[in-house]
Amino acid sequence: MKKLFLASTALVLTAGMSFAQTATGGGIAPANASAESNTAATANETGSIFNSAEALDSAGGGNDETAIATAGEAGNGARARVNLSSAITAQGQTTGGISATVAQQAANANLQFQVGNNNQAVNLQAGVRQESATLQRGDRNDAIISQTQAGNEAAISQYGDDNMNAIIQDGIDNGAASAQVGDFNVSTILQAGDHNIAAHSQFGLNNNAMTFQNDGDNTAAQVQVGDGNASLISQGGGASQTLAAIDGATRNVAIPAGLVVGGAVAGAASLNSAASIQLGDGNSSAIIQQGNGNEAVNYQNSN
Repeated sequence: MKKLFLASTALVLTAGMSFAQTATGGGIAPANASAESNTAATANETGSIFNSAEALDSAGGGNDETAIATAGEAGNGARARVNLSSAITAQGQTTGGISATVAQQAANANLQFQVGNNNQAVNLQAGVRQESATLQRGDRNDAIISQTQAGNEAAISQYGDDNMNAIIQDGIDNGAASAQVGDFNVSTILQAGDHNIAAHSQFGLNNNAMTFQNDGDNTAAQVQVGDGNASLISQGGGASQTLAAIDGATRNVAIPAGLVVGGAVAGAASLNSAASIQLGDGNSSAIIQQGNGNEAVNYQNSN
């Protein structure tokens, strides 16, 4: 049985508040999951750029929350990034030189690039200073991005067939990135409030990653490599939650089958951080956080 080691290191902020960094230890290296309130959530399979997710909070607010998700392997990879720089505020890439990049704009901007057959992509943006990029490479992939209010950024990169992605953000200066390589994977990121950041990376078949974040300055990172894995990170959303896109279409997230929590309620939650990494097949995980300043990490390996 593989063991999970947790390390906690105190971090004293200038405001006098003390947060801890919660992370997996060296016993599972090179895999790593780390959650640090008001700073970052990261997950990485091997220490390389592939199969990694980063949700990086500047802690100062503004239009600079960074999310990076990279999935796959050399020669068969996809990456989605937001707020990397003023020249790359939303970007989707796959190996082979296929990319879609949006630079910072005064109003709203969107770029959708489809390579393959029977793919569907929807972009909806209402407000100002919002950028989004969707890259689909393969067949029958489905993607929706919906952003309201101001300064939100989203990026989706799909490489394979029959994958589904949804990013819905309602607030100010939220960032989300999702990369999927393989077939029949589902990624859902729902964020309501301000300065929330989420990143999803999935490589394999029939994986399902879900994140809901409510209120502000929450960070979430998920990596799943294998088949049939399911993971939920809910920070302020309880055990299940729904968010509507601008056109009225809804997407929902819910705790995976077989996991039951009592007393979970939705409500404002801020400064929470969570990271999850699942390797192998058939793993299930849920991290549900109510309140403020909570940190949690999950590592599961069924290989």
